[in-house]
Amino acid sequence: MPFFGLGAEPLAPEKLFSIGPLPITNSMVLGILSAIFVLGLFGLAARASQLWPKSRLAFYIENIVDLVFGLMAESFGDRKKAARHFPLLITLFVFILVGNLSGLLPGIQTISLSTHAGHTALFRAWTTDLNSTLAMAVLSLATVHFYAIREIGLFGYVRHFFSGNLKNPINIFIGLNELFGEVLRLVTLSLRLFGVIYGGEALLFAISALAGNFGWAATLPIMFLEIFFSLVQAYLFMMLTATYLVMSTSPGGESQSHDVKPAMVGGA
Repeated sequence: MPFFGLGAEPLAPEKLFSIGPLPITNSMVLGILSAIFVLGLFGLAARASQLWPKSRLAFYIENIVDLVFGLMAESFGDRKKAARHFPLLITLFVFILVGNLSGLLPGIQTISLSTHAGHTALFRAWTTDLNSTLAMAVLSLATVHFYAIREIGLFGYVRHFFSGNLKNPINIFIGLNELFGEVLRLVTLSLRLFGVIYGGEALLFAISALAGNFGWAATLPIMFLEIFFSLVQAYLFMMLTATYLVMSTSPGGESQSHDVKPAMVGGA
């Protein structure tokens, strides 16, 4: 468990080595292993579904996929559109969930590597690195804007932010406010996931340090709470991405005219 490791987890990931100009951190290592695990799990489930239709692994994976697809179809209101975006959404959900839970594995941060800075934890949960959560938020919102332009066209995309008579300063102000809202989406997507998962691990370490030899017992209830939060955060990230896709690719989601019309007097 992370709280039995080398010490409190630092806020920033630690560099292990470099490949040319690219620094490799401990969060990147565990992130790559998590991605390999997810690919292997789904590959094994797909193979089991074809060769052994009654496989329990295939049954559980198929049920999870059906459940998530049902949620997406309900959100989009169109099964065809939901199917188009489903690969990205289910990948985000499973990968983030595995990344969240990977930091809770017993002894995961007791494995260290000797570097020029001393002993460094070899593994760190992918989602406890703000760079990682920011990268996933950028990927999600870049996909949202790509499909927005593809579905409603460049003109419709611009109208999503700026509509009405642009000679009216209020319309320009509202448009700029809409653009600022897109930046806030990026910040909230990345910071919410990072803050909850990193804060949970920091809490586990603090409780373990205070409880001393009974740390394993004191942190057990928090562990179950962290598993629940890991599931919730993966679900929220997926659903928020789906919601942004629905709002951006639907013609009804475009901003209506921002023109401020004078009130009608006497029913005129």
